[in-house]
Amino acid sequence: MSMPIRRKLFEGLSWRLEARAAGSPPATGDRIRSCAGEMMRLTRAHDCLPEIEQQAAILCLHGITDRPDPEVEDNVLSLRNFRRLLDVLKRSFRIVSLAELVACIKEHRSPPPKSIVVTFDDGYQCCHEIAAGELALRRMPWSVFLPASLIETGGRQWLDDVRVLVHRGERKRIVLHWDGQPIEFDLSTPQLRGAAVKQIIETCRYLPESQRRPRFEELLSLFSEDEIAFLREQYPSFAPMTWQQACELKAAGVDVGSHGLSHIALAPQAPEFICHELTAARDLLRERIGDHSPHFSYPYGRPPAMSLETEGLIRKMGYCCGLTLEQEIVRCQTCNILALPRLIVSAQVGRVLFALWQRFL
Repeated sequence: MSMPIRRKLFEGLSWRLEARAAGSPPATGDRIRSCAGEMMRLTRAHDCLPEIEQQAAILCLHGITDRPDPEVEDNVLSLRNFRRLLDVLKRSFRIVSLAELVACIKEHRSPPPKSIVVTFDDGYQCCHEIAAGELALRRMPWSVFLPASLIETGGRQWLDDVRVLVHRGERKRIVLHWDGQPIEFDLSTPQLRGAAVKQIIETCRYLPESQRRPRFEELLSLFSEDEIAFLREQYPSFAPMTWQQACELKAAGVDVGSHGLSHIALAPQAPEFICHELTAARDLLRERIGDHSPHFSYPYGRPPAMSLETEGLIRKMGYCCGLTLEQEIVRCQTCNILALPRLIVSAQVGRVLFALWQRFL
């Protein structure tokens, strides 16, 4: 069967599946898209995508582990799925570095058709221990962005602690006091725990630090130090890399850049706080690994975390691009280079394979 005919068949099928997914409850829609992407992987559908210029996709990955806990590690890829993703990218797309894509945008020239950039946020240890070897084996360039203070202290991200404590802590009920009002969370079933995690994270994620930190510290106070330490040990996928590991990645040619100082949403903070988050991260990276990437990844990367002020600051500091988490491909002729979109790679790798198909048509 010729490539154009195959493309037309897959195109028609994909839009019917998307219409069905869009009309379904969110969880059902995600499963439909994931199954569709897996079908496309097995049938090599991406091989017949058209060679369209002036566009590229930047993928954003986070953690990798052998067997993720589906409730706690919902943004963590299994090693098996990571390898499947890389094999599709190697076979059907052109992997370029972030620096190459930025140069194309600045010089008003097209990147190679079907270009993909691979990036990792959050600086987890698995980037050094797992991702680096798999990407080197396939000779793929990639970037990793570090929250400098967490690398310095070995601290965990508060979102990861929320997931671990709520899902795997011993408490079946917790009460938190927000703005003077008690908020009760029933943690007796996986569904209720998932809803609690979502509410806590989404309510706190974009708050000023003066409000977010006390809320998180109240949650921590409900668990003993021993329980917190034990639960963290059960999830090494959330452990940050060390500076030594960051230096080794840089020496191997990996693009190592800034993800801010303490991984907080920048826009809701006071101007002096934002400036400190950016400059302290830059200075710490310079001290620990020397010159680092001229590319910056916004913590959380959504509109509530960014502003014209944050954009101006990263430009003033000499960064040549900023990466968001807006779920779209880069359209090189019209994009804002200080707010480039990326596609998040979740644990259901089929979803991003389906998204790549649709966006590269």
